[in-house]
Amino acid sequence: MTRLYGYVDPAEQAAMVLDHVRVDAYARAIAQVVRPGDVVLDIGSGTGILAMLAARAGAGRVYAVERTGAVELVRLHAKANGLADVIEPIRADLADIESLPEAPRVVVSEMLGHFAPAEQSHRVYRQARRLAAAGAVLIPTDYRLVFAAARPRGAELELAELADVHGLRLDALIERLRHRVALTRLAPHDLVGPQWAGPAIPSDAELPTHFVGEAPVAVDGPVTAIAVSFTATLAPGVELTSAVGAAATHWVQTLFPIDPLPGRAGESLAVDLWPRISADRGTWAWRVTGERGVREGDAMDALVGDRTDFLAQLGLRTRGPIATPARLAAWAAMLGGATSDTVDADRLAAALHAAMPHRYPDMTEARQEALSLLRAVDRAN
Repeated sequence: MTRLYGYVDPAEQAAMVLDHVRVDAYARAIAQVVRPGDVVLDIGSGTGILAMLAARAGAGRVYAVERTGAVELVRLHAKANGLADVIEPIRADLADIESLPEAPRVVVSEMLGHFAPAEQSHRVYRQARRLAAAGAVLIPTDYRLVFAAARPRGAELELAELADVHGLRLDALIERLRHRVALTRLAPHDLVGPQWAGPAIPSDAELPTHFVGEAPVAVDGPVTAIAVSFTATLAPGVELTSAVGAAATHWVQTLFPIDPLPGRAGESLAVDLWPRISADRGTWAWRVTGERGVREGDAMDALVGDRTDFLAQLGLRTRGPIATPARLAAWAAMLGGATSDTVDADRLAAALHAAMPHRYPDMTEARQEALSLLRAVDRAN
């Protein structure tokens, strides 16, 4: 997408390169995994930093795929560093590439979100498997979500301030904020128990429909949120983490608020998270179960307006037809397709999967994309 912000913004690219913890970990992993003469695929190459590290590690050919105009940075940097004969920049969406001249033995990408799979990394790595050699090594190989019971004092103080602004109460705003998933950098004193790492999830696995874990409690008192970070395995012995208290990176923690749940030292809360659209934290829901009760949250309750109406507009009803957004009907007319007064997210997903199985290899990913498209159409109205 051509725009003056995001990943084509040089400042955005610089911020990621200047994340030394991130780059150093990838450098160690690439040096360990890449063998002399290897063919490497770098997905979302950006500045080309990972492609150049692979070339410097001995790769014979690096295909640097970048779908934005940032691909010019890859070209210029490869030339400036004497690596233009090894690195081949390709401006394309990975899903649109039918094949490569050589099958990569190593696939590297940095598509970790604050909530690890939030940048559609599962789908991208599954697409990469189609292009790669059998048994190709992925960087990262997998990730683990890290859960922690939390009582973030800063958030409570801010909500308290909103209760009295020049003598005016903003209770409706406060109530919506109590359901909003937040991205924030927590300190160790914001946690009420140790962090717990969940099971390893392979990078090229199907996108989970639920993410489950535990949040141990070490002190008596209320738990008001669940903090989620990640630990990614880039190579054997090389990990990258956004856990609370770890070396700071550009990643922060994802905070799922709950109504105060009485916690008892020694217990472990059961956590269940399910994203309707993995890339949009405003669509996630969650449940936390402890010895003294259950608390549920739904980011859709943070929306301003009628929740049911928004569910229909955003295509987030799990079953049944919704009113066809005007923009969707316009796109269908321009592209020569037929449309009706209603659409069904599941039927759209089935059609997408049938038409483009190489791009959307399973129904979970196809449905996520259908919902994302419906949400994008709604935002355009």
